[in-house]
Amino acid sequence: MPNKTFEVKTYVLQTGYKNTATWGAVNIQIQGYVACSGANGERLIVYGLHPSSPVPPNAFCNLTGNVGAIFVPFVELHNYVDIVRNEKPIFARLDSDRPEWMALSTSAELVGEGE
Repeated sequence: MPNKTFEVKTYVLQTGYKNTATWGAVNIQIQGYVACSGANGERLIVYGLHPSSPVPPNAFCNLTGNVGAIFVPFVELHNYVDIVRNEKPIFARLDSDRPEWMALSTSAELVGEGE
């Protein structure tokens, strides 16, 4: 199963209103995104889509290019922002066989740590 997990070192957050892009044959409207980057150029981009936007049928992963993209409703983007702002370390998973498994995660943490 070709996949890669990397530690997120930096992120970029951008918000806007109905920025358009095309994924496959689907024209989407992006209201914001969080682009998470690793030390060796790996990237996982979480796109927050406008409520009126269609959702691409699949997440996207290109392991050769070290990049993956997932699409969530804009109202859920804050969950990803919360992770990159408040947790450390965090990891991103790229998976070309199962792109729906791509995600951000933390390592094991103590209960009640209260970061």
